[in-house]
Amino acid sequence: MKNTIYSKLGILIVIIFTLFAITNCEPEPDSPPINQADQTKVLQIKDIYQIYEDSGENYKFSDNYMLYANVIMDDSSGNIYKEAYIQDSTGGINLYKLTYADMLKVGDYVRINLKDTKLKNYSGKMEIVFEDIYDATKNVTAIKKNNFIEPAEVSLEDIFAAHYDCERVKISEVQFADNQLGLTYANRGGTSSQNRTLVDCSGKSIIVRTSDYAKFAGDTLPNGNGDIIGVITKYIYSGGDTAWQLLVRNPNEFSLNNPRCR
Repeated sequence: MKNTIYSKLGILIVIIFTLFAITNCEPEPDSPPINQADQTKVLQIKDIYQIYEDSGENYKFSDNYMLYANVIMDDSSGNIYKEAYIQDSTGGINLYKLTYADMLKVGDYVRINLKDTKLKNYSGKMEIVFEDIYDATKNVTAIKKNNFIEPAEVSLEDIFAAHYDCERVKISEVQFADNQLGLTYANRGGTSSQNRTLVDCSGKSIIVRTSDYAKFAGDTLPNGNGDIIGVITKYIYSGGDTAWQLLVRNPNEFSLNNPRCR
């Protein structure tokens, strides 16, 4: 009798521990080793640019090419929508028309299956476009979290030399132009985007471009001099002129507390 009771008790304990293990097991991010992929079909961002140069606008990937990169800007602030910027050791690029907002987070290290994506140059900004993909979460997988990368410390001249397109940068000793003081980043409640002029102490300038939908659109521009961090893009006008732009991820990445230069 005792043996029967102990046997049933043992079975019950095993069942309880099994259920506990199942209910408390959190799924790990999908992280197969990179060497499991066909190495002839693993691309870097520089390869994407070259494919565009060779094949032109709206080139569509028809095979399972893979791209691995870090997310350096997401759409959580509202400054972009259903987009993200990614960067690897060879460059940066925009992911456009993602299926969902908040699909990716800054710090995600992602594997992107490029099948059925298109390449588009939107007035100078290179995009990987997901408009033909019903559910981009099946193409884009975060294989690591909190994999942050440090911004490159650059000058405006470095940016104008086109070395940091779609990359995260830090610019020092800059300030908003005198005629911008008192303005907000954008027009809260508006439906467009606004340009604000940032200058260095030698007079060179760059645009800080912010969506009216950004959560910080109504915040007043800081009035001091110092460092800023953001993502660089460019806009090429129909006449050929290029406007370099900085996208704000979060105003907390601006440290403009020093006296202004004149």
